[in-house]
Amino acid sequence: MTADTPFPISPDGSASREEIASKCRAAKLGLEDAFDDIPGILASMLVAFGKNGIKTIEDLAACATDDLVGWTEHSGDEITMHPGIFGDMMVSRKQCDAIILQARVRAGWIEAAALTA
Repeated sequence: MTADTPFPISPDGSASREEIASKCRAAKLGLEDAFDDIPGILASMLVAFGKNGIKTIEDLAACATDDLVGWTEHSGDEITMHPGIFGDMMVSRKQCDAIILQARVRAGWIEAAALTA
């Protein structure tokens, strides 16, 4: 990104309105620019992070996968669904794991080599 392009532009030079709008909302929520360096993070995810108090790479690194995708709690015959930060977004647990691990690398909590071991 440069000062003239405050949001990612696709290789053909275009960006969707949704992408631009989400990126602008994320910027207003005070997120670090370092989120742009993590593969797999979409602009809509940035907005969800900001709305849920995840403003730094360290905040994201501290998340568990369940924090992002949600979880189900069983208590007797009762089943309680707890939505994650991503709510209704179609994001797999594997994608969330990868995003969190990349955040942990960038935060200096783990070495990048540990991801390939």
